[in-house]
Amino acid sequence: MALVPLSTSPGPTNILFAASGSAFGVRATIPFFLGTNLVCVLQSLAVGLGLGAVMFEFPELAVFLKYIGVGVLLYLAIRFFRSVVSTSEVVRPLSFKEGVVVESLNAKYLLIPVVMFSQFYAPKEQGFVGLIGLTTALAVLTMVSNLIWIAGGNAIISCFAKNHVAKYQGMFFGAILVVTALWLALT
Repeated sequence: MALVPLSTSPGPTNILFAASGSAFGVRATIPFFLGTNLVCVLQSLAVGLGLGAVMFEFPELAVFLKYIGVGVLLYLAIRFFRSVVSTSEVVRPLSFKEGVVVESLNAKYLLIPVVMFSQFYAPKEQGFVGLIGLTTALAVLTMVSNLIWIAGGNAIISCFAKNHVAKYQGMFFGAILVVTALWLALT
């Protein structure tokens, strides 16, 4: 329960889930969902096995990943802005590969397994079973949260499916991504 606010709060990936859910629907967002969640599980296992200690030892690595992530968010924001400007360009849902890239560079998510393992994991007492149990619990929590964001985005756009509202959707989500990227870059 302690990790629910972190996993459900707005962040780069959750914003992309809402945007993709609203633009393409739940089914078309599944490849992106699978890519991000594969990385979530792998990152959780890596943190549980000691990656958190490496990140604390080399904080410049975290800073480097943060700025690469900011660049990816700005690239995705441009894609959303283009979807509004260009009607000739075919806009497609985010892919499995893009899910892997986005989540690999999502510094906000890395904080979640670091907090979880530092608070709830005692390797000597719990061993591998504890590692797998916590990783599984976090994976389920993350997937449920992601599906809520996807379905929420889909539900919101279905309420406002009129052309004059829908055409601003790309601008709205693009602007949110730019603000998120700036916030990440400045913190």
